[in-house]
Amino acid sequence: MKLFQPVEIGVLTLKNRIVMPALHHNYSPEGLINDKLIRYYETRARGGAGLIIVGGCSIDLSGGGPLMIGLHDDRYIPGLHRLTETVKGAGAQIAAQLYQAGRYAHRAFTSEQPLAPSPIPSRLTRDMPREMTVEDIEKVTKSFVAAALRAKQAGFDAVEVIASAGYLICQFLSPLTNRREDEYGGPFENRSRFGVEVVRRIREEVGPAFTILVRLSGHDFMPGGNTNSEAARFAVLLERAGADAFNVTGGWHESPVPQITGHLPRGGYAYLARGIKEAVSVPVIAGNRINDPAVAEQILIDGSADLVSMGRALIADPDLPQKSHSGQPGLRRCIACNQGCLDAVFTLQEVFCTVNPRAGRESEGGINPAAVKKKVLVVGGGPAGLEASLTAALRGHRVTLWEKNSRPGGQLHLAARPPSKSEFITLLDYYGEALAAAGVEMVLNREATAEMIIDFAADAVVIATGACPAPPPFPIDKEAAERVVYAFDILDGSANPGRKVVVAGGGSVGCETALTIASMGTLDAAMLKFLMEHDAETPETLRRLLNRGTREVIIVEALEKAGRDFGISTRWIVLGNLRRLGVEIITGAKITGVKQEGVSIEKKGAPGTVLLPADTVVIAVGARPAGDLYAKLEGRVASLYRIGDALSPRKLTEAIREGYEVGRKL
Repeated sequence: MKLFQPVEIGVLTLKNRIVMPALHHNYSPEGLINDKLIRYYETRARGGAGLIIVGGCSIDLSGGGPLMIGLHDDRYIPGLHRLTETVKGAGAQIAAQLYQAGRYAHRAFTSEQPLAPSPIPSRLTRDMPREMTVEDIEKVTKSFVAAALRAKQAGFDAVEVIASAGYLICQFLSPLTNRREDEYGGPFENRSRFGVEVVRRIREEVGPAFTILVRLSGHDFMPGGNTNSEAARFAVLLERAGADAFNVTGGWHESPVPQITGHLPRGGYAYLARGIKEAVSVPVIAGNRINDPAVAEQILIDGSADLVSMGRALIADPDLPQKSHSGQPGLRRCIACNQGCLDAVFTLQEVFCTVNPRAGRESEGGINPAAVKKKVLVVGGGPAGLEASLTAALRGHRVTLWEKNSRPGGQLHLAARPPSKSEFITLLDYYGEALAAAGVEMVLNREATAEMIIDFAADAVVIATGACPAPPPFPIDKEAAERVVYAFDILDGSANPGRKVVVAGGGSVGCETALTIASMGTLDAAMLKFLMEHDAETPETLRRLLNRGTREVIIVEALEKAGRDFGISTRWIVLGNLRRLGVEIITGAKITGVKQEGVSIEKKGAPGTVLLPADTVVIAVGARPAGDLYAKLEGRVASLYRIGDALSPRKLTEAIREGYEVGRKL
């Protein structure tokens, strides 16, 4: 595979073309390196990544934060040296990303007014930055250079200058945020000047025998901002200034276009890397949503890039490079849920991973062999049961898994149904291969009773029987009962909704079920491509066929906001797609009943009731644990556990984590 061919970047020769980009983790209080961060990156280095870029690393106090890796003072060098020695000793090369957020900096963290080329408020922080003077520009440039020199002293093989995501260099380059009238504003060359000077000055100080990368926005995806064309022009200037490679990503944090969620197809922004590659002579790295070695390989074969950036993919499976190279089964792909990574960062939590419960916990040790090998029975083949079975088997226990359905996975099959969630089903590919390799006996179509479990005589029993829909908290007339279905029925394909649909419940399940229904009848990607290739329809017609299906959908939510249980990084996308597809959302409304002619509601602050005509009413008001096996077994089984939705319905993250924890306890 081309993915595993060596490649040169500046003076470096990488063993393969897999790059782990800089990802914020909140693992570094006060910017200091600790064992948690070192073990985390050591694990990815041993897993086979060619180059690991750590950061962002703050170059000064005004543009960083308390949980950023520190590179703005010499006192950080000893810890950074421990990190670089460990990572290089584990087989990877390592770079430090030089970070200055500009108007994206949070005053609450820095205690300073953010700096920016012009005093234009940040849509991300809602703060007004201070316009930088020429003296400020010189000071920040010197901070970039000083941080690069510290990185070199600390043993890093390279530095990466961040000129992406809407941070300070982007702010200078963009006409949206740069309204200056001096030599740093106005024409494109002037707006480029700050970024070019940063790279040039770093090159002058570190010398020719040190590699400099630039993390580049291949397209800002900001109306009126820079496109791939301007990014390519900027890259040409940066190459002349001394850049050895470009790590190309998508837009800004405030872009109205999704960047890394499942809404973006795998490798979707490789075309941005191609635009840069066609303009420069140095290597180019493609990024965003590359979670599969086959996708990465195709990007390289197509010639869109010379390397690939795999960030969350290596959080999900640190051994992805080695597994792919050797053909080892059990590849655990990132499912683009953002629950443990981006959402965690935005809420100041330490980064974890939905599908990899060991991520961020590498310093706690691995899965240790059990002192006493046990006969273990896991009842329920949803995510919690699958993870419990795998972890227990890897510890040496003899594990049997009973699943009442003809296939494992539980609600993963439902979670993968809404638009943009198809990656969730890849988790079953992982468990299928990993469980087989670990020797777990999986018995399908086995619905357990308490007596069957007792007769099995296991040393330990784990109940992971999942959840079922909660009943509606409103009356349903007998003549309307046939119109009522549950969200689960829509998502598993067993119910076909009518033309007018009311969804009762505007949480994440209700919103995603509404999206599934509203998408029915819209153009799929293949048909859209066909029609565009043959100029068969006008752009206006294509847009209408993309954005309107064959159903009329209304969501009724009792709270004042819909989708409150979505993560911060995905809620805005889901709500935007609901608007795009014409879904009406009624909040602050109580459903008082379902009648043959429709759904009656009471809107807060409005007199009387309103009737919403409905051919189908979809119940999405939550879930409750399924069955009562645990209660029937209490006191009759020596070692009994309950995990996942069988304990309390919640997110996939908690289910997998609990499965992992109980597997470690057994």
